[in-house]
Amino acid sequence: MVLHLLLAPLALFTVYRLCKLSKNYAAARKYRLPIIILPCSFEDAWWILLRPYFAWVQGLPWGFGDWYVYTEMGWPQVDTNKTSLRLGDNFVLCAPTANQIVTSYRPAIDTVFRDHKNWPQTDSQTQMFMVYGQNVASTNGVDWQRHRKITSTAFNENTMVQVWEEAIKRTAELDLSVESERSLGRLRSSIEVLAMRVLAQVAFGEKRALNSIPPGHRQSLMQCLGFIQKHIVLTILFSGLKAPDFLLPKKLRKLKVSVAEFRQYMEESLKRHLETTSKGSTTTKSKSLLESMVRANEAEKQLVEGGPGRVSYLSDSDLYGNLFVFNLAGYETTASTLTFALPFLATNPNVQEWVYEELKTHYINSSSREYATVYSKLVRCLSVMYEALRLASPAPLLVRSPRSPMELPIITKTGPGSITVNPGTLVGGHFYAGHLSPDWGSDAESFNPRRFILKSESGEESLAVPEGRLFAPWIFGQRVCPGKKFSQVEFTAIVAQIFANYRVKVIQNTNESAEEANQRMMGILSDKYFNISTHLKQPEAGALRFERRDEKS
Repeated sequence: MVLHLLLAPLALFTVYRLCKLSKNYAAARKYRLPIIILPCSFEDAWWILLRPYFAWVQGLPWGFGDWYVYTEMGWPQVDTNKTSLRLGDNFVLCAPTANQIVTSYRPAIDTVFRDHKNWPQTDSQTQMFMVYGQNVASTNGVDWQRHRKITSTAFNENTMVQVWEEAIKRTAELDLSVESERSLGRLRSSIEVLAMRVLAQVAFGEKRALNSIPPGHRQSLMQCLGFIQKHIVLTILFSGLKAPDFLLPKKLRKLKVSVAEFRQYMEESLKRHLETTSKGSTTTKSKSLLESMVRANEAEKQLVEGGPGRVSYLSDSDLYGNLFVFNLAGYETTASTLTFALPFLATNPNVQEWVYEELKTHYINSSSREYATVYSKLVRCLSVMYEALRLASPAPLLVRSPRSPMELPIITKTGPGSITVNPGTLVGGHFYAGHLSPDWGSDAESFNPRRFILKSESGEESLAVPEGRLFAPWIFGQRVCPGKKFSQVEFTAIVAQIFANYRVKVIQNTNESAEEANQRMMGILSDKYFNISTHLKQPEAGALRFERRDEKS
């Protein structure tokens, strides 16, 4: 009897889920697209916690566990373009929560991601990073416009100058001559520290050591943000937990401290910037992202106070929410992109020399290394970033859902067409498959930054995405990533500083040729997973050597 009482809720839950799945499957069949049935999806909060315990299903015979890979947002990092090559540019993931129409068809992605008014983001994704408050990534409609208006002022040219100078300075402090051999895991941790130092200065205006614990704190800035990033799933699910410490396991107790500590750092920075803004002149240049946002926000408050109208400024929690997202995204994506770009370059010495030719002309032998003089000329350096992002994009499957029934372009074996998508149905942009599409040519899966370089009749080079190709590492349209140029400037500065002084090579194992080492490295780079950005599953399996260039080389 007791067993029956315990099993009854589970049985009712299962029946309910099966009914929902049957209903969604009937709707999915109307699209006449290939269907993959999932017992659960990333929209199920409970599944996020339980998912690691069901990894064993992937080993089941006859493909019974094939569904498992599609049950997290970051499945494209693992699958890359395999499913799209097998099923086509459009297919449906059918789950009890909702149908997800997955597409790598460029007209479909243009339709959905350029029209954020009719195809808004879904709460299942937008609210995930609302740890400290609403932000530019978590809002839609007029709320998004309010956030975008204030935050966009922070990413100005003055900020880019700071990013450029700080990135070069911090890259020079990597001690690549002293610690010339680094595993990919060690390399990533080095770049994470570098990126955090840049962010601490540019975002907060902080000059103090990241690993020091100031008075009144229990963790350093690096410790608390690093722990949050590493345990982002727990952060999303439990950041607002109010339970007393003695009831929590050790990891959640530490998470509680980390979340509180990072909030305290932001509160202290906001207070300091508010005091500076109230005392200082508004004509001087802002010294950090936060200061720029505070100034824009205070100016907006003055306008609102001067007349009636909708609240158009941000609350303190909104500022914290945006600052957290900017730090998390900037910290993670820089480390991810360089973790792939550097070994890609190491396996392609000819590309390294091609980049070095540009650096000799515009960076090494330049009379000025200032941002305004140099950055726009380093198009080969930036093309390396584009190609690394094409092959190892940090973005998961991003989904949208229409406000009202909307037509979605599709393509099948019989040719192009369209289907009607109703509210509640998700459409996911499979950027990985688009980035690796045969549209990019026979070398679509090879590292070739030259594909992004356009040469004029006069021989001048510029950066351009080849026509007719899908390339969306920062998305596009009005909701393009606000930190797009920030990331580009930081990446270019780091690559310029490293390759102006070093060559990078793959460290060979015993009795391994250089070609075999490069092939092994490419295998390591192909084995990825998603956690905020793209990570390597075996980062200690490969290593790089940085060899200093002599002055004549």
